[in-house]
Amino acid sequence: MADQIVPGPCVDTGCPAPTEIDCIQVNKVYDFCFEADTNSNVCTGIPEECRELVTPTSTASGTVSRVSCTVVGSTPILDTLGNQTGFADVTLMVSVTVDYTLMASNGTILCTFCGSFSFMKTIVLCAPTGTTVDCAVPSTTVSPVAILNGQVCSTVTVCLLVSSVAMVNLLVPSYGFCTPAPCVVSPQPPFSCPPSPLYPTACTVAPTTTTFM
Repeated sequence: MADQIVPGPCVDTGCPAPTEIDCIQVNKVYDFCFEADTNSNVCTGIPEECRELVTPTSTASGTVSRVSCTVVGSTPILDTLGNQTGFADVTLMVSVTVDYTLMASNGTILCTFCGSFSFMKTIVLCAPTGTTVDCAVPSTTVSPVAILNGQVCSTVTVCLLVSSVAMVNLLVPSYGFCTPAPCVVSPQPPFSCPPSPLYPTACTVAPTTTTFM
């Protein structure tokens, strides 16, 4: 009986020959790129109720709490004859919210508040008619925060992952349907049978005799 084919890396001698050709419906990725956008001098005014708590030794920190990336426009790029090339200038709107924390010199939190900013970004993407552009933000970072003239200022970097995809019917070589493997069961706590102790513990010391008058 031939060995069952399972997912995983191929051996040094290569993958076995496919057994059939299947038509599957999948999202085909037409283009996929990343962009690290650094926004310097991102400043937010300190709220009045927080500003009166700030001293010359106060410090601040910031973390990105919310971020969104949306497509606001896509303009096809034409060749010299006016024909569409499949590429497009895709304009993205990125909106970022940063949570700030003001601290005393001993680390005590004085106040928390948030600030937000947005920026536009245009990239060239292979995005022919019928594709959908997706934008994701897998990571962000905020530089050390400075307190300046009633504001907190920092540099915020946003990592963008942009792709153009379309649902297509695709012919692919395959090995047939996937066959499930036995599940790996998580180890169970030790089971004592019979339980110990099985019976109540016997008395070993005689009780003190009490005389009733």
